[in-house]
Amino acid sequence: MNRRVQGSRLSASLRSAVHLVFSILWLSGVAWLLLHYFAARPGEFGLERHPLEAPLLLVHGVVAMLALFVLGWFAALHSADGSRRRARRASGWALSTLIGVLAIAGCLQFFVSGEGAQSVLRLVHEVCGVALLLPVLAHLWSFNSTVRPVDREQARHHGRGHGRGRAESARSARN
Repeated sequence: MNRRVQGSRLSASLRSAVHLVFSILWLSGVAWLLLHYFAARPGEFGLERHPLEAPLLLVHGVVAMLALFVLGWFAALHSADGSRRRARRASGWALSTLIGVLAIAGCLQFFVSGEGAQSVLRLVHEVCGVALLLPVLAHLWSFNSTVRPVDREQARHHGRGHGRGRAESARSARN
């Protein structure tokens, strides 16, 4: 199942890894946000946090490190090819920029000690993290809208890239 997809050089397994890692990362971050801001209860010694906050934050941090590895692998193949072909360049750059801001703001939270700076970094990370879903959907939607349903169905049944002829598929497979 190492099919290639039109517009990228991603194998199905790499594409699945990217989707899985970034889905877990986004969902763990949003789940933590919801628990942190809406599930805290007043307790005997002040605000009591939900018991799942710490494990979710741990999962989010570990998966973030994995995401940086997968992103590097992904960028080496997909981003360079997409940039050369100018396909979905705007949504790709929006995604890259937002992911870069997220990574930097997330990492800096470990090293910046001032409360004011921590508050700004936390806010930037939270807002950009939640907002990341929009450029992801735009990028995926623009990919799916450029492929005709008939071509998509043919590719699924014949194991070829979306809508490519045999000669183009063979050329892509050799590269």
